[in-house]
Amino acid sequence: MKIKLQILLFILLAIFTNLNLPGQNRHHRFHNNFNNMAENEKGGALPMGFNDLFAGSGECMMCHNAQVNQQGESISILADWRSTMMANSARDPFWQAKVSHEGLVNPQHKEVLEDVCTRCHAPVGNHNAHHNGQALYSANEMRADPLAMDGVQCTVCHQIKESSMGSFSGQVEIGADKKIWGPFVNPFTNPMINNIGYTPEYSNHITSAKLCGACHTLITNTVDLNGVPTGGEFVEQAIFQEWENSIHPTAGNTCQSCHVPRIDDPVKISSMPPWLDPRSPFGMHQFAGANVFMTRLLKDFGGQIGVTASPAQFDSTIARSTRMLQNHTLDFMLSEEIRTADTLFVSLLMQNKAGHKFPAGYPSRRAFVELIAINEAGDTIFHSGKTDANYNLLAEDADFENHYPMINSEEQVQIYEMVMGDVNGDVTTVLERAAIHLKDNRIPPLGFSSGHFSYDTTQIVGAAANDNDFNFEDGKEGSGSDILKFHIPLDGFGGVINVVAKVYYQTVNNKWLEHMFGYSSAEIDAFKSFYDNADKTPVLVGSQNISSAALSVDDNPLDGISVFPNPVREILHISPGSLNVKHISVYKLNGELLSDVHLTQNEGSFEMNVSRYNGVHIIKIELEGNKTVTRKILIN
Repeated sequence: MKIKLQILLFILLAIFTNLNLPGQNRHHRFHNNFNNMAENEKGGALPMGFNDLFAGSGECMMCHNAQVNQQGESISILADWRSTMMANSARDPFWQAKVSHEGLVNPQHKEVLEDVCTRCHAPVGNHNAHHNGQALYSANEMRADPLAMDGVQCTVCHQIKESSMGSFSGQVEIGADKKIWGPFVNPFTNPMINNIGYTPEYSNHITSAKLCGACHTLITNTVDLNGVPTGGEFVEQAIFQEWENSIHPTAGNTCQSCHVPRIDDPVKISSMPPWLDPRSPFGMHQFAGANVFMTRLLKDFGGQIGVTASPAQFDSTIARSTRMLQNHTLDFMLSEEIRTADTLFVSLLMQNKAGHKFPAGYPSRRAFVELIAINEAGDTIFHSGKTDANYNLLAEDADFENHYPMINSEEQVQIYEMVMGDVNGDVTTVLERAAIHLKDNRIPPLGFSSGHFSYDTTQIVGAAANDNDFNFEDGKEGSGSDILKFHIPLDGFGGVINVVAKVYYQTVNNKWLEHMFGYSSAEIDAFKSFYDNADKTPVLVGSQNISSAALSVDDNPLDGISVFPNPVREILHISPGSLNVKHISVYKLNGELLSDVHLTQNEGSFEMNVSRYNGVHIIKIELEGNKTVTRKILIN
């Protein structure tokens, strides 16, 4: 309360002491007082001031930091944004290290590489430099400029001109006439014009996926191992084209639908003037993605990196990104196909719910499947996808792991990823050397087609292209899913087996960083220090588990119960012998209850019509004395 009162007194003092100051000076003194007081309570201050094209995000803070929803909860534009990867794109120590790595591998291209990379990661500095006739913009210039270190911020996205929609690799046109485009018609313009010199205008292109595609389609020029350009190009990422090649454009889902989620609450988009009418719908500037690892690293080492967000704000972004991964990327279904004395056959269906491939973006990102089968004694009889203490896959091939339609060995693991190859066809993590895709089995979005006009930039590469269960269902392309089969050797074990399948998302791993860590620079050494001490726990995207009982008519005569016929088409007979049955239930293999019958007295032989079910199911028979017998039946 004391701090809030101090802030209020400072605001009042600023208003009264600056009434006679000319426009921009009055604005600056008021902003500096308010911004510095508020940010001392929250974390590092957002940058103030202007260059020829852009304003520091601190200039936007007075009016765009107090938004609330109908419940009175904060949905502040600046508070939500400042802990995202967008806000920290220039500070990102992994990106800085990688830019340094690329320049060390090909020093003759260092200046050009830094200029290209800062177009998207430090656009405030890069685009302003080119606007003023500068040929190239360097990483050192970026680090020396607080505005450039502001990342992808307000006056970048809202000044991209509609005429440059469809441009890629960061080659957008920034308006020089200080127009700020937004999604609301008839904006109230005077406060922004008078205070910071920008004019708000309506344009629907601010909600277009093409706005995001400007940087999230990146096509690079290829060089050979001597640094000589080959004339070829490489698609590093094509998230926009992946979205185009899906059902989502026709369904009306854009990038902003997920990453700037709209609410219908009437919201005052600016706190100045106080009588401003609320607008709806309001896009929350949360920019949640999948990079939980880096957001945790930014939080944990924020003092050294120079972040402006508080730990609490980073926690909010981490939670949102985790929810994005767990609720909006994949659906799972683990099911048992059949079981013999020697083998348990299971399949894991993974359905992509995102508007692009999963995982998406920079090639270091990947997802992998872990499957564990455990017997009644608690012993692990099969484990694919095992990791060490730093979450490095133990059975991963030295070059890269191929895509598997079926896994029957613990030495195999399914990894969904894009792998880059150089001019000799060898794996590389040096982007400028990337010439071909050696593998791309990232799960496509629903509706994805090899006949789409954008398929040349979004291809499925490697064994996944010949997998009949990869993006195909019943022979029809576009399922946006993969079915991964497991053949688990049993060696004659006839008891209950518990099977757990988990899918993890991983931003980067030791193997991917090995080449870069063979070089040394201030940026590489700094990131290595952070990485070595970082929480490398991958995000659990989802899991499924089933229990498998041996398929037989009556494989344990001691319990006195017979369940027959098996397989069954219509009527299943349950004969309890001399035992008293209290309860009979039918379950799907994923645990879903289908039928439940409670018996008040022992009725002897019991009949159950199961014709409405199909496939392998579990019959659970509860006996007096808290005993339970399960039988697996095949209904066809």
